[in-house]
Amino acid sequence: MKVPYLPQDIPFNDDQKTWLAGFFSGLHSRLLVKEESVVHAESKPQVKALTILYGSQTGNAEAVAYDTAEKAKEYGMTATVYDMDDVDAQIFVKSSRILIVTSTYGEGEMPDNAESLWQTMSDEHAPKLDGTFFSILALGDTSYDEFCLAGKLWDERLEELGATRVTARVDCDIDFEQPAEEWMIATLPGIADKGDDGEATVAQGGSAPKAKSKYSRKQPLQATLKHKRVLNKEGSSKEIVHYEISLEGSGEFYKAGDALNVISQNQPELVQAFLEHFQFSGDEKPSWNGDNFSLREIFTSHLDIRTPSKEFVKALAESASDHKLIALIGNEDSKGLNDFLWGKDILDLLRQYPSVTLSLAEILSLLKPIAPRAYSISSSLNKHADEVHLTIGSVRYQNGERDYNGTCSTWLADLVEEGDVVPCYFAPNKNFAVPEDDKAPMIMVGPGTGIAPFRAFLEEREVQASPGDNWLIFGDRNGSTDFIYQEELEALQSKGVLTKLDLAFSRDQAEKIYVQDKMRESGADLYEWLERGGYFFVCGDAYYMAKDVDKALHEVIEVHGNKSKEEAEAYVNQLKKQKRYVRDVY
Repeated sequence: MKVPYLPQDIPFNDDQKTWLAGFFSGLHSRLLVKEESVVHAESKPQVKALTILYGSQTGNAEAVAYDTAEKAKEYGMTATVYDMDDVDAQIFVKSSRILIVTSTYGEGEMPDNAESLWQTMSDEHAPKLDGTFFSILALGDTSYDEFCLAGKLWDERLEELGATRVTARVDCDIDFEQPAEEWMIATLPGIADKGDDGEATVAQGGSAPKAKSKYSRKQPLQATLKHKRVLNKEGSSKEIVHYEISLEGSGEFYKAGDALNVISQNQPELVQAFLEHFQFSGDEKPSWNGDNFSLREIFTSHLDIRTPSKEFVKALAESASDHKLIALIGNEDSKGLNDFLWGKDILDLLRQYPSVTLSLAEILSLLKPIAPRAYSISSSLNKHADEVHLTIGSVRYQNGERDYNGTCSTWLADLVEEGDVVPCYFAPNKNFAVPEDDKAPMIMVGPGTGIAPFRAFLEEREVQASPGDNWLIFGDRNGSTDFIYQEELEALQSKGVLTKLDLAFSRDQAEKIYVQDKMRESGADLYEWLERGGYFFVCGDAYYMAKDVDKALHEVIEVHGNKSKEEAEAYVNQLKKQKRYVRDVY
């Protein structure tokens, strides 16, 4: 469009010319904007929007969700990734293409960040999803009874609501990378051909694919152990070790609340006993995964020779013609099978059935990969530059004539020396983090090694000089030997960083005291901190402690908030929705 102008010889005075010039200039601007808007609207391409939801407890499902979003570009789709906690039922109504990646937590439960959305979508008033296309990737561990149950429940529910399944659900064991990749390849082209085209935007609560670390389970960071020391004092029945690992030169970073996945090895004594049972020298080089490893290397660094999988137990039972054991597996008698397996490892089972002969190929196919072990990080990167700290309890116990060791914890404690390499990679945990509001109070419940992330939280608030109040409820067996990080905590109290410290040492008196008892003792304070916008964090044992703490929290809110059970439940659910009640439990 040409710019309008006034001829010099028009019959108007100077004031009139000035007014006319302004009028035409404004008219031109409006027409130009309108014209350009039309051009932009016409040229704006229609894109295929894809919604990816994740339910994640340790970060694995979240990582796969972002990998899927990145791969979706290859099929002409623009993907937006959502934490299930950040959305409501309307996300299903607005999206014609939906992928769900979810893990299963505890005894077949939804991950914490998926629970609220699941309750909404499982309600009888949940929206109908005709015209919605979906697929589910479930992450789990076959050693647990309710393998991938969360994914199975989502799969069934979306179908009940009228959504159309594009590809069958894939249930992944601990070695999830390959089946997850295969699911993406099978699902993405199919779902790209379904649904509506339209403008893809990053809605509130969602995010586009983000940069990922160059380190992973397949390509871990070869970090160096700088220092380690036992935290318990002499006479303790426990061994908790503090580890300091160097990140120098890696370019890696983390935040307080994240976890570190450590890739360990089997104990040499167990490997030797395993080889001797099958009368192998260890020098054999079988055809396995296309690699040229010796059998000793495979049993040391790659395969789990401790934990019997259900497939291994089934093969053993069938080979031994143990009809009782076959019945336990066939009838899915989880309690009976767990009772039978309690305290036993693979070597115990092999010795229990000496007549069983398995070929090398069968052995290799029945063993699962050594799973990376995720540990809560116990340091702030802002206080310890180029370092990551871990606080790990060494697992050791005796059953009958044999001594048993936790694979990763005792590998680090017994075999890794200062200066040795620790293969590892980070697992972000975005919801388990120091509040963005530095004035918000923090209540932290972490007995034993559950203190790990809270040491990091306190260091973070110390470095940032945050004004918010901080309350730690810590406990263990004996105060004289198991008060780990005592000097550090007392120093933080002196500085005013740690506002309140409650201790529950269960065996220091005749009647055992636990962290949940300390919560009830200080119930009025706890409720008052929550009413001030406080955040409630829990870290540690999922099966007993976390459930007892949850029960105590409900009771405190009911009593000191003068609420009914239903009102207390609603209060807790609101805390979860606001991400003010967050757990890192295992």
